[in-house]
Amino acid sequence: MRVAGLIDNLQVNKMKKWNCSVIRLTKICCLLPLLSAGVCWGAESLNVSTSLSPDDPVYKGLQSFKKNVEKRTNGDVKIKLFSSGQLGADNELLQHAQAGSNVGVVVDGARLAQFVPEMAIIPAPFVFKDYATLKKFINSPVFAQWNDKMSKESGLTALSFNWYQGARMLVTQKPVATPADLSGIRVRALEAPVTIETIKCMGGSPTPLSWSEIYSSIQTGVVDAAEAQPTAVYGSKLYEITKNITKTNHIHLMTGIVVSQKWLSTLSQENQSILKEEAAKNGDLASENTIAAGDKMLDEMAAKGMTISTVDVKPFADACLYVPEKLGLSEAKKQVESVIN
Repeated sequence: MRVAGLIDNLQVNKMKKWNCSVIRLTKICCLLPLLSAGVCWGAESLNVSTSLSPDDPVYKGLQSFKKNVEKRTNGDVKIKLFSSGQLGADNELLQHAQAGSNVGVVVDGARLAQFVPEMAIIPAPFVFKDYATLKKFINSPVFAQWNDKMSKESGLTALSFNWYQGARMLVTQKPVATPADLSGIRVRALEAPVTIETIKCMGGSPTPLSWSEIYSSIQTGVVDAAEAQPTAVYGSKLYEITKNITKTNHIHLMTGIVVSQKWLSTLSQENQSILKEEAAKNGDLASENTIAAGDKMLDEMAAKGMTISTVDVKPFADACLYVPEKLGLSEAKKQVESVIN
């Protein structure tokens, strides 16, 4: 019995050591994409990730943000940019930021709703009629309260949330004029309830995928269509494999640079202010450039053979009226309306 007990103890100890090794190996494997991407984890460096391509106006705005921050801080704060999702998935990077890592993620309210449910109203369908209305809300005390809530409850904060990416439109193979035309059409969706419900209310069948997979997924028939802003459609070259863009403008996509509050607090007050000031300044510039570039890119995609259609959006908007209530966003919608109306 004693021998058997010793053998059992030896086996248990081996299993404990093996489990610890697996845990350590798992942690290392999780970090490998970050390390291989050349990430700098210094206390006063910030690694900013976006799913957008390097030629997108928002990415160019981030380049200006980087240049100005490094200049104004005399190099005390270094910014490293990662385009096209090369640093990793947004949700995983947000987890790193929550843990205090010096990573910034360009994300919208759909991603942040897991921390502050009210945020989901920002990308809800047909809530904002245009960029000006959306910008008015982002600059309001109501949104400031939501950002404070996010900081307290999740450890995340937005340096600024004024990086407009454009009006989202339907990108399809067949013409779309009414919600009925999307029946049975598999549309790529962000992995978030508000985006999934938006595609449903507009008549389509949502298929959650990361944006980096969109080209190959349409090409191989995993999905039939997408919904995106013109700069993203152009940047991902969807004009090569799709035929129609329908200007539903169902969502006006506003994003922000979200970072770790813990990491941010390690910087001097002056450097924190510089980061926020430059994020806001360059967010406004990038937004204006995005609007101009979007119109130009629609013309270019039309020249490449795509059909760009303007439709009556009322049937789509009416079909989506239930979304805020279904997602528990009725009060958030009232807060938005108190600002923009």
